[in-house]
Amino acid sequence: MKLIKDKVFLKLAASLAIPIILQDILNSSVNMADTFMIGRLGESEVAAVGLANQVFFIYQLILFGITSGSAIFMGQYWGKRDTASIHKVMGIAISLSIFFAFIFSTAASFIPEKIMALYSQDEIVIKYGCDYLGIVIISYFFSALILCINAALRATENTKLPMCTTFISLFLNVIFNYIFIFEIGLGVKGAAIATVLARFIELLCQIFLIYRLKMPVAAKLSNYLKADKTFLKGFFKITTPVILNEFMWALGTSIYNMAYKYSGTEAQAAVQISSTIQNLFIVMGNGCGFACGIMLSNALGAGDIKKAISYSRKCLKVSVFLSCIMGVILFLSSDFILLFFDVSDIVKEYAYYLFIVTAVGIIVKTYNYTTIVGILRSGGDTKFCLILDAAGVWLIGIPLAFLGSAVLQLPIYVTVAMVYLEEVMKFFVTTKRVFKNNWARTLID
Repeated sequence: MKLIKDKVFLKLAASLAIPIILQDILNSSVNMADTFMIGRLGESEVAAVGLANQVFFIYQLILFGITSGSAIFMGQYWGKRDTASIHKVMGIAISLSIFFAFIFSTAASFIPEKIMALYSQDEIVIKYGCDYLGIVIISYFFSALILCINAALRATENTKLPMCTTFISLFLNVIFNYIFIFEIGLGVKGAAIATVLARFIELLCQIFLIYRLKMPVAAKLSNYLKADKTFLKGFFKITTPVILNEFMWALGTSIYNMAYKYSGTEAQAAVQISSTIQNLFIVMGNGCGFACGIMLSNALGAGDIKKAISYSRKCLKVSVFLSCIMGVILFLSSDFILLFFDVSDIVKEYAYYLFIVTAVGIIVKTYNYTTIVGILRSGGDTKFCLILDAAGVWLIGIPLAFLGSAVLQLPIYVTVAMVYLEEVMKFFVTTKRVFKNNWARTLID
């Protein structure tokens, strides 16, 4: 039985989603390679690097807020083939991203011990985390430019180049990890150096290719700086809620890890392993959701509301179908995945049960990603998304995380399962919102 019979939709969705999915798999593989290699050093190192990366996690999601908010406009402008306005949006996005890179790198440089103490009570974990943070913050500036360029490329329906440059980054990151972690023996510092070098080379390749191939996103520097007050006002009206949305969600999710410290270092190590694996298995549904946002933005920019609504329904079906498949694969491969980690039996036990929780949770999680990021935001319904995400994390997720870990002292996998209730709430709310179709509107003149 065929899920969807619309060949035009499937062809377009596949051309956009497959490179995005492959790129996200590669991105997750970079993180997984780090975790696997650091996992050979011990559970303290795994926990330290994972918790130190909470700083980057918050920063990255602010970048995602900037770039996904920008992609709303870039996608709609691409529907009209207005490249001059796309360059203006890119200039604003890059400026904002560099600004936040400076803020986060400065904080991580001057108060690393205080930052790590928020997530761990283990002095060894804190020390390793500070060693890692002191080096990896250099990559924040490279990531700012990479993510902005990737968003512009995707919005203009060029999803293959980001996939290729990410592959280069993965390949180099694995090689540099092996050299600096094991051959030179720098441990967690080696992992940080490898990340910095891989991201720097990825950025150089990206800039070289977009200008060499004369892609629509390439322009003179002055073209990126032409946004006037009216343009900026329209941009920030839509994107500010998206940036706040991602910041509030990222901060709240990071606070989950503060709550999990009451469950102990072993539980935290298991959470970091589970989170890394989850990111690899969630890419199918998320890739479809991101491609959905591109298709809907392009259709809305061209003024075709009916097509946008039709595509939104089909994207939901595909994302749920793909996430179900990935959930089953994760469930069946849980024991095999744990063979790659040199951690204690108790950490493996926790991680195994967390995999089971994740295998079920990613279905509703990817559905919500498609409705919020792929559908509602594409039409500028960003304030609603901000309120919903903030309510889910701060009124449901965080209280349940502290209740399960600090108060009831439940097993970590039970606490994480409780936290997933925020996704269940969002499932019902977003479904109602999507099917009202109020989100389907054109934002540009």
